[in-house]
Order: sequence, then C-alpha cells, then structure tokens
Amino acid sequence: MSIRLRLATVFTVATAVIFSFGAWLFVAELSSGLLNLLDSQLKADLIQAGRLVNTPAKAGTGLPLPGQVILQVFDSSGHLRGSTPDSGDALLLTAAQLRQGRTSTLSITTTLENESERVVAEPFRAHPGWVAVAATSLGTIDRAVSDVESGLVIAGIVVLAIAGLGSYGLGRAALSPVERLRREVAALSDTGRGATVAVPRTNDEIAALAQTMNELLARLHNALDRQRAFVADAAHELRTPFAVLQGELELASRPGRDPEELPVALGRASQEAARLTRLANDLLLLARSDEEQIEVHAEPMALRPLLLESARAFAGKAEEVGVTLRVEASDELVALLDSDRMRQAVDNLLHNASRFAPVGSEIVMAASARGHDLVIEVSDSGPGFPPDFLPHAFERFSRPDSGRARAGGGTGLGLSIVQAIVTAHGGKALAGNRAEGGATVTLELPGAVVR
Repeated sequence: MSIRLRLATVFTVATAVIFSFGAWLFVAELSSGLLNLLDSQLKADLIQAGRLVNTPAKAGTGLPLPGQVILQVFDSSGHLRGSTPDSGDALLLTAAQLRQGRTSTLSITTTLENESERVVAEPFRAHPGWVAVAATSLGTIDRAVSDVESGLVIAGIVVLAIAGLGSYGLGRAALSPVERLRREVAALSDTGRGATVAVPRTNDEIAALAQTMNELLARLHNALDRQRAFVADAAHELRTPFAVLQGELELASRPGRDPEELPVALGRASQEAARLTRLANDLLLLARSDEEQIEVHAEPMALRPLLLESARAFAGKAEEVGVTLRVEASDELVALLDSDRMRQAVDNLLHNASRFAPVGSEIVMAASARGHDLVIEVSDSGPGFPPDFLPHAFERFSRPDSGRARAGGGTGLGLSIVQAIVTAHGGKALAGNRAEGGATVTLELPGAVVR
C-alpha cells in the first residue's frame, strides 16, 4: 500500500472516529435536553391533578396520543382515584414505582403496548401518601431524534468522502517532490561524476532531503573513486614483484644456466615472494579496517620494553643505513594496548623514518603520558614531509617525492596501516615536521594510560 493511500486511510478512519463520537455526543445531548424539557412540562401539568380526584376514567386505551398528556392520581393503597378523560383504567406505574413516587419525584421512560412513553410521578401534596402521575407519548421526540440521526449519517458520509479524497490529494501533492527525487536518483549512473538531484527552492523538508541526498551522492562517488584508485594502485604494486618473480623463475629454468647462479635467482624470487606476502597482508588489514573488523586485544603493557624490542629488531637495518636509534620512555609507563598491533605500527614508523633519515643521524622513539592519554612519537632528522604531502600522508599508496628518500621500495601503505591500527585503539595519528628539521609522526591514544 502506497504512503498516499495509507495516509488517506488513516486520516479517513480518524475522521470517522471523531465524527462518530461528536455525532453520538450531539444526539445524546439533544435527546437529554428534549427529555428534560418534556419532564418540565409534565411536572407543570401535575398541578392540575387535584381537580381529578374522584373523577372516574372514561373508556380508553390508557395511552396518551402524540402531544396529549394524561394524568392519574393514586391513593396510599395504590388505587386509582382520578384520571383525565379517555385515560382508561390502565395503570401507568407498577406497585414498586408507586412506592418510590410517594417519597420523591420519579421520571422514567417506559414502553406500553409497544409505544415509548415518558412518565413523571411525584407525591400528591393535597393528600399525603398519594401519588400524581403524568404521561405523554415520546413519538414526536423519537421522530425528531431519528431525523437528526439520519441527517448526521448523510453528513458523515459526505464528510468522510471529502476527507478521504482530500487527504489522498494532499498526500499526493506533498509526496510528488519525493517521487521526482526517486526518479532522478534511479536515473543516475555510477559512472557519472558530479551527478546530483535538483534541490527545490521551497526551503522545506523536501529541499533538505534533496541536499542531504546530494551530499550522500558526493560521498558515494568519492568512496567509489577511492576504491577504484585503491584497486589500480594495488594492481600496480603487485605487477612489479610478479614480473620480477616470473623473470627470475624463467631465467632459473633456462637450459645451460650456470648452477652457481641458481641460488641467487631463487633468493631473489624468495625476496619477491616475501614482498608479495607482506603487500597482501597489508591490503587485507586495510580492507578489514574499512569494515571496522580489526581485532584489538588490549592488555596492560609497559611501553619501554615494547619500544626497546622494536629497536633491537630494527638494529640490523639501522646499521645498514647508518643511523642510530634512541628510546625515550619511563619504565613506569604502562598502557592498555594490543602489543602485536602496536608493535606493527611502531615498526612501520621506524621503517618509514629510516628511508629519509640522513647517514649518521638519530631516530628517536618516545612514549609519554599526558594525563591518562598515551602519546607515542617517532621522529627523524631528515628533510621532513613536503608541505603539500602532509594532508595526504596517511592516504593509501601516497608517497612523497622519491628524491628525498635514501632508497625506494616503499608501497605507500605504511602510514595507512599505522592510522588503521591507532584508529582501532580509539586514537588518531598525526604527521608533521619538527622546527629543528625532520619529520615526526605522533600517535595519540586517549585514556590508554594505566599508571
């Protein structure tokens, strides 16, 4: 069922309920008012009851005709002592009702011979214990109420028809811009750059929806562009090691090749296979990061031993490139971290710094506490990050000018992985340049410090 039809149905049902309640209340008040007016008239007619004492009733039905009032007077024994002409000898009240009428005013609606009658009785003041009774037919009132009810039924049908059609038309008019937006979005192509929907100038909720939809489309196009770029960059990075690996294997398999060259070729092939494995693992970690599926098993751990372990593992590479490592961290500094993931992040930072640090310079790894927040910094004395590269430092496959680096070979995923690991810990990574020269990468982990 469409929204327009649901809106019309709900509005019509609500109108029917409200109209029915109002009509019932109106008819009830009208009937009550007419009965009260009739009771007042009957009480006024009871004043004439004194003239009917010892007046015998003439032959009649005992039932009042429409517009006619009949009176009866009963003594304390319940005998009829007088009545209006043609009232007959039919009693208007039962014995129990007579007993009640001797002490208080009684107004009832009763049915006599299939006719609705209004009967009022009250004590007869001239004779204690006697009861004066007045009755008249309710035919006139019943017809008036019936006519009102019929009119209300017809009016209700007209009102419900107008309400249903009006609400359907109003819903259709209100939702037509939404339908237009739906058609425009359905017609968009995933290859169309900058595709948007028209924003109406009504400055209402529909305009806000169109603006939000355009923002969503822009985010989707940006995400699609990043995905395409990611796939293209990954294919480019994978192509080189695959080509090298294939070339080495082909050379190794050539007939007549020097047997001493075979271990060298296999060693190069093994290096390229290891590079492919690292690249595949990095891509898998980043893919999990996009889906927020990086598992972090945080436990209390001392920061200085972690940094020293990373420095020892990197000592061979540091000696190879001619740099030294220095660790600055308190022995008492303990934080809640995933040691394997954080070690991976620090190792990536060391590898990145070693590619740019000048020979004879120093790479510093520092960890400190700012309140309950943990701050880890890795800095070098190299040329620093190019200013135009800083906004893109943590983007995948993003690399600065290769001329600034001592050696190539980076994939541009190191800082992206660092950011993914820190984000999984609830922190953030920042890249910047030191005033005295060199680059620094800062990892901020809120609330990680245990003591």
